[in-house]
Amino acid sequence: MIITADRLTTDGSAHAFLLNVPTDVPILLVSRVGDYRFNEDILSLKGKKYMLVDFIEYGWDWKFEFGHTWGVNTDKVDFLKGDEYAKLDDFIRENPPVLTLKRELLLEDVTDNVKPIEYPNYQPSYHVHSKGLFDNRLINVFYYWGRSNENRVRLHSEIWANSSKNGASICDNIYYFNQFMAEENSNNRWITLNIPHYGRIDILNLLAINGSAKLSVSMPGAGIKCFRSTGESIVNSVAVMMEDKLAWAYPFTHLENCIKFPKYGGEIATIEEALRYDSLYEVYRNSLATAEKYQINNYINNYILPLINKA
Repeated sequence: MIITADRLTTDGSAHAFLLNVPTDVPILLVSRVGDYRFNEDILSLKGKKYMLVDFIEYGWDWKFEFGHTWGVNTDKVDFLKGDEYAKLDDFIRENPPVLTLKRELLLEDVTDNVKPIEYPNYQPSYHVHSKGLFDNRLINVFYYWGRSNENRVRLHSEIWANSSKNGASICDNIYYFNQFMAEENSNNRWITLNIPHYGRIDILNLLAINGSAKLSVSMPGAGIKCFRSTGESIVNSVAVMMEDKLAWAYPFTHLENCIKFPKYGGEIATIEEALRYDSLYEVYRNSLATAEKYQINNYINNYILPLINKA
């Protein structure tokens, strides 16, 4: 049973994911909504064992100043203030869950019953390319994005601006892609595509491009963790991600299973250094191994259910 924190609205993707978890333990799903209204169904959990799954995003400009814990410091988070959220906060404080799975969980806040959670990987397993095939991929960098984080916009513009320095050939329109690949003879091809929610492309088409690129940029969105992090960039390429202070079910480590830039503004330099890295192929192989761990069935059976059973 899943009870959503808001009476009408929730994170549909998180809800659909949790429906696949075979457990009799009730789940209270909290996600960020614009006009929160306390769901009275939550009161049915009073005195019962339940698990809290928190998929709240703290915004594209979150600075990791502190970690939020329901029933402890909710008053410090501006968008969680108000009478309706106070009802939820009071309930959780008075009726603590046996297990909390939190999306934007600081590493320092992990405990025996507070663990991280991410969106799973729904993609099929991709064939591991040989080193020769990987080294000769036709695209150096693939970046596709929607405008949920202003740093995504900035990076798009910097990729273009930097092309006058590194000589990159750039495609920024999905409808030009086939001709771009046919006409551009450059060995330094970069793809950067703004794909808004009203113009989405079938993910399998995007992943076909992803699998032709050595690096796949996964920028934070409204939250640090997004679909790209665990279910897209890593499935057949090497993810380029920002360093963060979060806990992950399966960690991402620079030069081991991903490439990490230290802060906003450091993306281009990190990417260009990674393209010269002698062992990038090994990072690619480890990336695909991490994608397998996040594959939805593996993720539920090997990570989620053991946590529930232990709790």
